[in-house]
Amino acid sequence: MLNKIFANQLIVVKRQNDFNKAILSFYENREGRFYKVLETEAFIGKNGMTEEKREGDGKTPKGVYELGLAFGIHDRKAISIDSSIDYIKINQNLYWVDDVNSIYYNQLVDSREVKNDWKSAEHLIEYPKQYEYAIEVKNNICNVPGNGSAIFLHCSDNNPTAGCISIPKEKMEELLRKIKAGAIIFIDE
Repeated sequence: MLNKIFANQLIVVKRQNDFNKAILSFYENREGRFYKVLETEAFIGKNGMTEEKREGDGKTPKGVYELGLAFGIHDRKAISIDSSIDYIKINQNLYWVDDVNSIYYNQLVDSREVKNDWKSAEHLIEYPKQYEYAIEVKNNICNVPGNGSAIFLHCSDNNPTAGCISIPKEKMEELLRKIKAGAIIFIDE
């Protein structure tokens, strides 16, 4: 299956027998074959996985997705992230909107630059442990209200997530140092 995927890098998240735990494996394509370069335990959504992601369901979306914006509490230089990856250092003004009635649903906003029309959003700076290192999983690329928001691959706090995938901080840092634009993530049971 891996060799039928058209990408140079692939992250595979496979749920384990434990309802909220998974194994994350990172592969690189070398001369037409995928080789595993990193593997670690992971947590997924507190309510497992789903093929029909809904806002607030506590489930990790199954499927194949592109990765989007990387972000964290450190300067870009501190983590040596590849120049092909968009990265932003989080600050007091950044929110990821999860209000289904907002025109900014499932989008990162800077509160200094837009008019606040949301009643709920993740204030990224309030999660310094989880979002020390993180990258967006683009599961709802059209930002359809109710189809899930703020799904990330991020650092673990050793608990199931609200729908994200989390891995140990050291592995997340290692992954961000290796990943390049065009990498995809495959999430399944």
